[in-house]
Amino acid sequence: MEIPEAPKTWKDWFRHAFALDGVAEPLSEADALLLDKVAQGVVLRRMTAPALLFLESVKPLSFIGSQTLVFFGPLLEMVLKREEIERGTKLLERRDVLETMALRIETLEAERRG
Repeated sequence: MEIPEAPKTWKDWFRHAFALDGVAEPLSEADALLLDKVAQGVVLRRMTAPALLFLESVKPLSFIGSQTLVFFGPLLEMVLKREEIERGTKLLERRDVLETMALRIETLEAERRG
């Protein structure tokens, strides 16, 4: 990963300090499979509308959600594998993942409806 050049002026520093979108690396195959597994579960249970509403409403809080997974990790290990929890934590730290998940759910729902 490349280290970005340090900002030269205060204006550049503030622009960088409050930037929301960086250059995100593409999802790994394992991450894409995990997102697909969750999306298929949502569509299978016919929870598309509530899931999309939830994803859209929590986008600004995705990083806090990732930290919540860290906090509740020991309890979640009773029902999920540790690797899945850690992968989910890393995914929620990225701002683009919730949009990717919503698009995948919408695609699978459209395929289900024919």
